[in-house]
Amino acid sequence: MNRTTVALAAAFFAVVVGLAVLLLSEAVGATELLVVVGGVVALAGVGVLTGVVMRLPDPEEGEHGGDHA
Repeated sequence: MNRTTVALAAAFFAVVVGLAVLLLSEAVGATELLVVVGGVVALAGVGVLTGVVMRLPDPEEGEHGGDHA
């Protein structure tokens, strides 16, 4: 596994965990702190996911980034 795969997996995991904490804490009426923590974790995961996707190479350029026409 390369670093991109690990980063994508970690970001996706953070989004899922953050949303789960956010929704469950809101559903059971937990303190506002847990709702905020869940939201922050989910937003951080989305930010990391966005950064990783932005760094992926353009699919039209191919693996090596050159134009082979």
